[in-house]
Amino acid sequence: MAAAAAGQQLTVDFEALSYISSLVEAFQAFDSDNDGLITAPELRGLLASLGLDKSEAEARDMLARADADRDGRLSVEELLDVMNAGELGLGALGAVLQSALPALEAAGAGALVGADELARAIGAMGAASAEDCAAIIECMDGDGDGAITIEEFRLMADLL
Repeated sequence: MAAAAAGQQLTVDFEALSYISSLVEAFQAFDSDNDGLITAPELRGLLASLGLDKSEAEARDMLARADADRDGRLSVEELLDVMNAGELGLGALGAVLQSALPALEAAGAGALVGADELARAIGAMGAASAEDCAAIIECMDGDGDGAITIEEFRLMADLL
């Protein structure tokens, strides 16, 4: 993925973005107490949902290797690190999404972000086409309703 300078079109690897989005959604689904952290049994369930069947011991070992802060639980950032998401080269997209946040947050908490809202927020920068904005939202839209919450948008922007 190429970085987008001011006025330059952003190139997005939509498959990579979908992969990261699916990891985040799976993490949230298996974070049973919604504390932003998962335990070894939750990690095992998450991996199984992704088609990666691991034993309890393998899940504990994977968690121990990925647990950067050594708290015995895995954060979404630690999960993305262990799944090599940082190597997918989506940093330029993250920067563009971060720059769109102030305009999107002006709509207020709980607001939904769709392709039109994203296109308006980053359109002035000329960084992404309306079609790219629709594809970005589609990649991050877990329930298929054509929009994500501002909180989900902020999380993805922060993680990229």
